[in-house]
Amino acid sequence: MNTSTVRGRSAAGTVALWLDLQDTVPEGARLSELSAMSAAGTIAGAGLGPDTGVAAARQVCEALHTVVVALPPSLADRVDRTNQAVALPANDAGVAAMEALLARDLPVHLATCFSARRYEQAAAAYLSALTRARAEGRDLAALASTVAFGLRPLDLRVDALLDRAGGEEAKALRGTAALLAARLARRASARIFDPRTSPAWEPLAAAGARPLRLVWTELGDLAPAAGAQTDYASELADSETALAVPTESLDTAAGLRPRPARSDRGLAAQAQHFEACLRWFGIRTEEVVRELEGEPVACAATPPGRALVAGGVS
Repeated sequence: MNTSTVRGRSAAGTVALWLDLQDTVPEGARLSELSAMSAAGTIAGAGLGPDTGVAAARQVCEALHTVVVALPPSLADRVDRTNQAVALPANDAGVAAMEALLARDLPVHLATCFSARRYEQAAAAYLSALTRARAEGRDLAALASTVAFGLRPLDLRVDALLDRAGGEEAKALRGTAALLAARLARRASARIFDPRTSPAWEPLAAAGARPLRLVWTELGDLAPAAGAQTDYASELADSETALAVPTESLDTAAGLRPRPARSDRGLAAQAQHFEACLRWFGIRTEEVVRELEGEPVACAATPPGRALVAGGVS
């Protein structure tokens, strides 16, 4: 199998979907349908949970052979399929392990990231590994990897802290953190993986490497009632990133169309203002992020002149 054809970009003009299977594996006609969707570029990848059996995981990898399937380490060593990736936590340990696995020709799916800074750290590890792989003459397209970026949990946690602070000023900030963090991560991705502006990426892209793709996950209801919650899917849907959806939401998600390109002009100032407002209420987003990642919370001083909205502004 030519692995350079695997893990490609979505079809032009469509929203790429990441199939969040967890431990439920479709069978029969449904699996055949998903296979056709992946071949058509509608499905950009899939992820399985730790309780999936080896035989079922192999079946999914074979059916979705044109896209990457992320497997937990307990499965990855036993499934042995060319389109599999190893799912790692998007924390310090996961990013550190990323380079080592890519050195063994094993692509990686980091889950779940909640900050632009964490994505940038993963991108740095990815670039380092690809640079080494290029020097060794390895297939860079086969190392294409992904980062799952969580939305709803970040808003829920920050909003809960704002509710505790109370007042109309705090209320006005609710529902802002996750989309702002996502836009920062997407901007970082566009900057890092643009061969016109990134000297490190240009030779890698020319050699067939693919950007470290963002997968928007934990989106909540794909069609929320008015005022119920943030409609993350419609805000973030495009052809360069992917939306993580369960099988039962595929029909709804397949109807989404990429939103027009949104200017990031003024994004840094918006992020700095939002961060300053949160700090006024005693909320440190870097601590929220580390808590969500399952990392110990450190009370380090904030670097001067640096915005830390869900992990950082570059």
